[in-house]
Amino acid sequence: MNSIDTLLQAGNTRFQTGIPITMIIFSIPTGLLTLLLVNEKISNHVKQILSIPLLTILFLTPILFSCSNAIFDLLSSVACYNLFLRLFEFYWISPLLYGKSVYAHPDYIYTEFWAALCKFPKSNKKKNHDIKPKVYIKDKKWYHIVSYMTYHAFICDLIGSWWSTFSSHDIIVMRQDRPILFFVFLFVIVFMLNSAFNMFGYALHLFHCIYYDHGSYSEEQWRSLMKNPILSTSLEELWSIRWHQLLHTSWVAFGFRPARYIAQRLLAKTVKNPLPIALFMGTLAVFAVSGLMHEYIIFNNVGWSIYSRFFLGQQLFFFFIHGVGMTLERFVAKITKKYMSSTLLESFLVKHIIQRIWVFSFAFFTFHFFMDGFAYWGIWNDNPFTLTRPFVYQFFLSIVPNGRNLCGSLL
Repeated sequence: MNSIDTLLQAGNTRFQTGIPITMIIFSIPTGLLTLLLVNEKISNHVKQILSIPLLTILFLTPILFSCSNAIFDLLSSVACYNLFLRLFEFYWISPLLYGKSVYAHPDYIYTEFWAALCKFPKSNKKKNHDIKPKVYIKDKKWYHIVSYMTYHAFICDLIGSWWSTFSSHDIIVMRQDRPILFFVFLFVIVFMLNSAFNMFGYALHLFHCIYYDHGSYSEEQWRSLMKNPILSTSLEELWSIRWHQLLHTSWVAFGFRPARYIAQRLLAKTVKNPLPIALFMGTLAVFAVSGLMHEYIIFNNVGWSIYSRFFLGQQLFFFFIHGVGMTLERFVAKITKKYMSSTLLESFLVKHIIQRIWVFSFAFFTFHFFMDGFAYWGIWNDNPFTLTRPFVYQFFLSIVPNGRNLCGSLL
């Protein structure tokens, strides 16, 4: 029993299997679960029984095995968590809650996987007249994607070099000791995350362009994974539009739809219009699923001993409070529309100054709940892009007056 407990401690107790073996370990159950899912001959009950050990292996992989690289450990945790959610929904939630069969067509899986990056043409039928699906003209080549990736890699390199001057302790205490620098840090890191996610998105896009589209693509059909979240004028815009939607389908399927469905069923006989409450519960469920994913990531990589003492619940609180903030925004929007003119609400002062002050203030006072666990983990230490690091160090040491004051203690 003690040996099992030790294995489940995660963190430094994990087997250091390296990147290829860890990827293989979680790819095997994922592949088998997908093959079962698209099979029409095997019964639902047999599929569900076979899914139990495979889902268990998938969920436990980043708890038991490490890639020995923080970036890939992050990717492993994110992949295993969301594959577990999506496949669990297919195998268990849909059959038990909605009475659906344990089945998904390969085309459906393909479309759902790429939906965060690609717009798929749909045919609509109105008044018995077929409307042909939109045809996207391929006007770009694979090397355009490479150029976008290069730009975002440069941003990750440049900002990552500055970030490398900070120790874990520097970042954790920065909000109290250096609040102005913390605000700048928040702004810069979100800008870097925009490039990091977009680079990952373009890597996926490049694979699709070469493998499926033979080297060309339609710019109109494909979109960036992130849309400059630092420009957000509301939390709603931040999380629903500008932040990446890569995991949207998993969180909606596992969180939003079941929560909304259950809430509507429970409230149908007691509340006249249960839909607003059901939608609110669905929204909170999505933020809860997101928060639990980040809890899972921190637990896997710092280990239970540290996680339980210092970081337990921080990620869940961060995403929950942002869900509450979004709900508050909607309430305030309804009130202001009643008592304030549309001219004032759409003015530059309100739309671009007051609303952005609200977003950045909310982020400033909550960001440390998100950041502390990742700061302790020191994920930036495995940044693969270090080309500009010597030049960045030299810039702050020799060119910028008092440049050390803008950096961490490691410079």
